[in-house]
Amino acid sequence: MALEQNLILNLPFDEAAGSTVAYDYSQHRYDAAVHDSSFIGGKQGNCIHFDGEGSADITQNILNLSGNFTILAWLKANTYPDGHTGRRIGMFCNTALLDGSRDLWIDVEPESWGFFVIRKTGNNVSLYLNTQPIGAVTLPSTLTGISLLQDVYGTGYAYADLDEVKIYDVALSDEEIEAELNSISQLEYYLEGVNLKEYGIRVESSTGVLDLPKLKTPASNDWADYHGKVIDLTAKRYEEREITLNCWMKATGKMDFTERLNRLYEVFRKDGTQRLMIAIHPTKPLVYEVYCEDGVAPSKRWHDDKMIGTFALKLKEPDPVKRVVRHQRLGVSSSQLTIAFKSDKMVNIYWGDGSVDYDVYGDHTGANAITHTYQDNGIYYAVLGGVIEEMEDFNTSGILVWNKL
Repeated sequence: MALEQNLILNLPFDEAAGSTVAYDYSQHRYDAAVHDSSFIGGKQGNCIHFDGEGSADITQNILNLSGNFTILAWLKANTYPDGHTGRRIGMFCNTALLDGSRDLWIDVEPESWGFFVIRKTGNNVSLYLNTQPIGAVTLPSTLTGISLLQDVYGTGYAYADLDEVKIYDVALSDEEIEAELNSISQLEYYLEGVNLKEYGIRVESSTGVLDLPKLKTPASNDWADYHGKVIDLTAKRYEEREITLNCWMKATGKMDFTERLNRLYEVFRKDGTQRLMIAIHPTKPLVYEVYCEDGVAPSKRWHDDKMIGTFALKLKEPDPVKRVVRHQRLGVSSSQLTIAFKSDKMVNIYWGDGSVDYDVYGDHTGANAITHTYQDNGIYYAVLGGVIEEMEDFNTSGILVWNKL
């Protein structure tokens, strides 16, 4: 895969409907301002939907057109009202010379996703669809502008859906382009930031990760002269979330098996909750703060040369309703994450680096916003657990990954 430091733009367009910003998940945070466009189900997660009027604008000049680069995007042309227009996608390159523009066009099937790649190497610019080369142009002069166009002429905007846009400041190899096509995240489980595979553990199945937790017993009255009961079903509250990971672990021998288990046990012996993260998407993992109440009792099969054990990892999440914010620290200048809100109910903030602010309530907007400083570079997911549906005036310098999970 291409190096992370060469990724200068990463727009997965996974925002919720109504969002006015499309977050950049690269280290640069070139977020796009969204105008008159919506977010709908896309190739992976959500995508941005253009219906001939809207746009997603980045004001910064982020791409050095004179250098090498690669632009990747999933694109689906939508059916134009007349049924005929909008069936071609073109790459247009402009240069400083009069009559120095170059273009390439390809017929596409409306309502069908395609993986488009533009790669510039020196003065050569190539267009790919689903990793297959469509063609290339040789620039007669320095590149001054580049775009993917749709043959819609009644408006300056597109009738199309766009998803997973990335820009690298290097020319990716054919192998790297193919890897990007197949980069849909595999299901991975992390405990305190460590992939369970490093323990030799594989998760065969799981339950409870997306279940609606059990409803707490609501207030009720059982009137003798009425049928049934009168039950207060407003402001519903939920019990702890229960998660079960059905696991098996393979080791090279008895000692290796014992050491791997002890390493796992030490995680749950620590004070407080532990962070369980399930990677279902490159930028939107499922995140839980859990503890292990029932212990771990592996069923073992003993051999001289290898050991295999199976067990159910039963976990509980005390804050089952939460909001998740992503922050990336690149250095001292980006070490702080700010979260602002008002709440009469107490909220716990798990910052993702092991520190927690418990029982936060009141007015934390403006100058009273809560700021957390991360000491080490990396990507962090802050979890706000509590009655988040009653929070007001929420704002953050990070990326809101899950408004409610």
